Amino acid sequence: MRKKLPVICIVGCDYAWGLEVRGYRGTLGPKSPETEAHWGKQLRLDKIAEGFGAYGAYVEREEDIGPAVTRALASGKPAVVQVPIDADANARDVLGHEEYLTWYTDFF
Repeated sequence: MRKKLPVICIVGCDYAWGLEVRGYRGTLGPKSPETEAHWGKQLRLDKIAEGFGAYGAYVEREEDIGPAVTRALASGKPAVVQVPIDADANARDVLGHEEYLTWYTDFF
């Protein structure tokens, strides 16, 4: 905190390794189990941040993100704002994903 700059991380949490889920579905089909690529809904990154002395916020509605960021700035602490996002949309509707696949994978 030498420069006194605010650090706020807004985390879109789909409770999965979103990119890996996309890979599983692309390789094994849309009904693949992906068991090792998912987390439980009890995962609270905001609470983990609080455990390290940072400010944490959990918001479920888009209109609550701005006020959460305002509160985070006012806290004067590093902050994490967790926002749950649709896991299926995150695994399926990724802009530019086809190009990404050409960089890092060879099974599509």
